[in-house]
Amino acid sequence: MANRRRRRRRGAGGTMPLRLTSMMDILTVLLLFLLKSFVVEGEVITPAPGVDLPQSTSDTPPQSSLVVAVFDGAVLVDGQVVARVDDAPRSSGDLLIPALAARLDKARDQAAEIARLRGDADGPAPRVAIQGDRAIPFALLQRVMYTCNQSGYADISLAVIGAS
Repeated sequence: MANRRRRRRRGAGGTMPLRLTSMMDILTVLLLFLLKSFVVEGEVITPAPGVDLPQSTSDTPPQSSLVVAVFDGAVLVDGQVVARVDDAPRSSGDLLIPALAARLDKARDQAAEIARLRGDADGPAPRVAIQGDRAIPFALLQRVMYTCNQSGYADISLAVIGAS
């Protein structure tokens, strides 16, 4: 009888089949937890290269909008250089930046056409987010904001980095 027990123990020394059900359950729960943890609320705005955004204590998340970046006298719309401007307006009536206005009008018309094709007659209000380097003079920022307003973008926001 003792010999039978020894034989069974020797035979049982083989490899056991791997049970993946429990491991898959744990990995699924872990994946769902990580997805829930890394969900970003609002729009993610990446600063243009060379732009040092100012900090803010605002908790308002960014919304989807056209991005205008301003630094070193260059104005970019969605990452493409549109105009080079000097720091201050030449005269009191010379606030408009024509090249920027033309690009903003084109972007607004494209957004309106997309909204029309989707069946949304009005579409969302045109919105622009300005990424201004903290070192640019206010006169240049004023010109960009004026040009955005004249191009039909009444909802203008300034992109900042939230203080952590």
